[in-house]
Amino acid sequence: MKNDLNIKKWEEVNISIIGAGISGMAAAKLGKHIGAKIFISDYNKNLKNITEIKQFDFEIGQHSSKILNSDIIIISPGIPNSIPIVKQCEKKKIPIISEIEFASLITSSPILALTGSNGKTTTTNLLYQMCLADGKNALIGGNVGIPFSENVLLEMTSKMENIIHVLELSSFQLERIESFTPNIAGLLNISKDHLDRHVDFNDYLNAKINLIKNINKTGKIIYNQDDLYLNKIFKKNNLAIPFSINNQKNIYFKLNSNKILTQSNGIEKVLIKLNQTKLKGNHNVQNILAASTMAHCYGISHNAIKESIINFSPIPHRLEWIGKVNEINFFNDSKATNIAATQAAISSFDKKIILILGGLDKGKTDFSQLLPLLKEHTKFIITYGQDGKSIKKQIKSIKNIIYIKKFKDAILKASECSKSGDTILLSPGCASFDQFLNYEDRGNSFKKIINDMELEL
Repeated sequence: MKNDLNIKKWEEVNISIIGAGISGMAAAKLGKHIGAKIFISDYNKNLKNITEIKQFDFEIGQHSSKILNSDIIIISPGIPNSIPIVKQCEKKKIPIISEIEFASLITSSPILALTGSNGKTTTTNLLYQMCLADGKNALIGGNVGIPFSENVLLEMTSKMENIIHVLELSSFQLERIESFTPNIAGLLNISKDHLDRHVDFNDYLNAKINLIKNINKTGKIIYNQDDLYLNKIFKKNNLAIPFSINNQKNIYFKLNSNKILTQSNGIEKVLIKLNQTKLKGNHNVQNILAASTMAHCYGISHNAIKESIINFSPIPHRLEWIGKVNEINFFNDSKATNIAATQAAISSFDKKIILILGGLDKGKTDFSQLLPLLKEHTKFIITYGQDGKSIKKQIKSIKNIIYIKKFKDAILKASECSKSGDTILLSPGCASFDQFLNYEDRGNSFKKIINDMELEL
């Protein structure tokens, strides 16, 4: 156990956890296991997991001053830093840390962690599969839906040995990092996102860069050299190793036409041909290069890397082919919740597509940036949802574009406007919370609508 917060005995530590979601509850269970005194506070009066919470000291419907009697505050990633109780804790100089930071204090196992605006989930899962294929006891966690604390608790209570933690981390999870130190840190890309939460783009960028704030000489930073912001930050960093689809200097894996090459004893060899993988598009080539470079730097064999790339299936809701109805292809890219993800998805298609955009904008996004791409790659556009009208106004120079408020009606209209051989792409570029619980709920709704269409034929 690390001792970065001057903790001698966890049994003497009072921990308040703000937020009783999955990460907060995982932190509570881990804290209980190591003997800390746990208090959970959630502002929501109607929690679905109230039975689970009752095993701890807790409060709901408020954040009371009881929180201020803590030695450490663990804040859930969905809780804004601007709420009054957080400001009061800061005023009292009570350490406020993320669930990621807390779990990292308990484990001494190696950590491979990555972040980025887009491609995190695909790359994390691919890296995880590479570790498994090489015979490692890997646990995947973080922003993939499995809290880091849950995996650390499993590590402590199971007979698993030599564990590697593979983590996907969001900007929210990285905001409250103090001593967290991954062995290998990966940075995929940076584009404007979550500006409804962060003060500005620099605030968002700094949160992402927190991933490497404690990297020491034994660690490695893997970064996307093709990303303007990342290249500027890391090009002169001696610990930083680039990956690139454009450059072939000083990188481990090279893209050469339709192949990815690697070097062995000074001789270039083909790692894979791109037609051997189900991951399509340049953005996925970057994801492959990022995961492969991180795996290589950790000592994962090239055979395991190759096998994993070939066998890997795309993540649900990320440029996921749903199937054909009336010879019309449907692709579900509901996970594209920002403009950069939508750009990557649109660019993956050679033929012109029918595009569905909309939902809840995450911070005054300038959708006019998409215009050159839309004019080249789309034959018809439907915008929907709370901010669909605004999006339509921003790209009104596109001739074939309509706004339909309800998601289902927008999908049905897209189908109505298409013909045999067409491709319909749901790549919203927005959050889903105006009509859905999350992007998975939106993607699953899309799939159901398509399946129902098929049944009706």
